[in-house]
Amino acid sequence: SSGINAEWPLRPGDFVRNMNLVFSQKKVFDDVGVGIRDNSWNGFNCSLFAYGQTGSGKSYSIIGYGKNKGVVPLYCEDLFIKMAELQQENPDNQYQVQFAMLEIYNESVFDLLAGNRKALKIRQSKQRGFFVQGLKKTPVGSYKEIEDRMAEGTANRTVAATKMNATSS
Repeated sequence: SSGINAEWPLRPGDFVRNMNLVFSQKKVFDDVGVGIRDNSWNGFNCSLFAYGQTGSGKSYSIIGYGKNKGVVPLYCEDLFIKMAELQQENPDNQYQVQFAMLEIYNESVFDLLAGNRKALKIRQSKQRGFFVQGLKKTPVGSYKEIEDRMAEGTANRTVAATKMNATSS
């Protein structure tokens, strides 16, 4: 429990009345991440975007810091727990997890795991749907491996000072 007396999800206009509210990372995951998780287990491709003003908490909500894991780390932990449970039920089940991390910055797409700042193109095909051409996908076998790749990708993010935030990304 977040210990906050507010209805969730917030309705239009609620933000103005509740500007001082802070929701726990677990609350955000329960309200946003669980639906994404359930849809992905039902075979849908899922994406999560954070959009907002500099300093509004996008990175914190998505990745988190230290022990305060964001939606993506909580989702990934949950993913490996669920896979282990399903493999116990049926040892013949096999799963493959791939990790990629990209950044959209100034309307350009960059692969945060490629080690270069070459802009990539978003493409669409009948077979694959939308995809980022040239995006590196790394096979991972544990949450720890994802955590390591997230740290690598985060270190490669664009960081530039703005008038609102000296370390804006």
